[in-house]
Amino acid sequence: SGLLTDRKTGPEAFTEYQREYGDIFLFWIGPHKCPVFCLPEHAQAIFSDRHIFDQSPLFLPNLDLLCPNGIIILSGSKWKRHVRVMLSVFKRAKIVNYLETILHCTDQFIDKHLDDNRIYTDLVLGCQSLVMNIIAFIAFDHDLEAEIDSSCALALQDFVYYAGQFMMTAWLPRWLGRLYLKLNWKYQRAHRILRELSKQIVGQEQNKQNDTESQRPKNLIASLVSSINEQANDEQISSGLTQAEIFDEVLMAITAGTETTAKHDILMGDNAHSSLLSLETLDSLVYCDCVTKEVLRLAPVAGITARRALRDTVVDGVPIHRGQDVYVALYNMNKDPRYWHHGDPTEFIPERFLFEDKNHHPYAMVTFGGGHRACLGQDLAQFELKLMIVRLMQGGVSFEDTPENIGGCKQHVTCAPRHLVVRVRIDHD
Repeated sequence: SGLLTDRKTGPEAFTEYQREYGDIFLFWIGPHKCPVFCLPEHAQAIFSDRHIFDQSPLFLPNLDLLCPNGIIILSGSKWKRHVRVMLSVFKRAKIVNYLETILHCTDQFIDKHLDDNRIYTDLVLGCQSLVMNIIAFIAFDHDLEAEIDSSCALALQDFVYYAGQFMMTAWLPRWLGRLYLKLNWKYQRAHRILRELSKQIVGQEQNKQNDTESQRPKNLIASLVSSINEQANDEQISSGLTQAEIFDEVLMAITAGTETTAKHDILMGDNAHSSLLSLETLDSLVYCDCVTKEVLRLAPVAGITARRALRDTVVDGVPIHRGQDVYVALYNMNKDPRYWHHGDPTEFIPERFLFEDKNHHPYAMVTFGGGHRACLGQDLAQFELKLMIVRLMQGGVSFEDTPENIGGCKQHVTCAPRHLVVRVRIDHD
């Protein structure tokens, strides 16, 4: 498939397989024989009933070796216990309150890290630092500006690298994976730094809650810390979380939030002629919504997702047995000309969402997954992306392609540009 040699990403391989074998084919990942479904109707059938399909460990293979209690890899009663604590802080009504924080962090990034007429080869890492700082502010009320410029950014980069490596080696015995991590000093260093950061964030919030009267949690860390219960168990969904689980959720929030939003190629844009930005103004920018959707359609956060059958069922004539894993090829659906009619579906045309493709099949584009296991932070990620695009335009920032920008993607936890090289232009008028 080219996955182990890094010649292709998972979405690229699945696109070729669909072209060769059709809309349903089998894919072997180690000892697991998994049907792959490529049509929106398939996604609808798989995502729509939580009693038939739940999250599969093959969505992010072996990630539990690195972060065993992160919500993204949990299922069943344990997932329900975690989501009960975390869901409320990711609702849109609370997310919009972070507008000024996101703008402040973006302004700092532009002022400190972008210079006119300069060629950049490290914008992906720079965007990771930006989003990491935003997540720290809005989720943990914590300023990571100093740490981001040094050890934390490198530790996060190493952690994500090894997570991506382990996803590609699901066929290896798990004991070998544990041994490799134990003996790998670079991973151990990254894990120690991020674990210490998690403990620092949790400790600060515990001290804050001890010094103030009890009140409704305002952000993720407040919700997590207020739920601490070392006797928490899956038989009691409302029993809270243990300290170990909270540390993993903090680590997962930083990793997932940074690894998704920061991976999109930054867009070119014209000056919006205004530095003021309110929620009402943001909501009125219809074309910017189209641009955001088109970015997510062509460069999805996760081009593939996986589910595990909780009981025997049938999808489009294919029998699925209890305990069997299936893949849904989200990236394939995003570019399928049978469902996208405005121009070439492989080209960047934001206007498609104003015309024929405005009312596309609801499952032809499910960038953040679907059903009850859709990404918990999808509203925040889309809100961040739109704000960043608008702020870059307001600052007169645009990006030019260079001959060194070879294109293509590489597979980590998500897909990222293989070698992004762009020239920054800043119009100060």
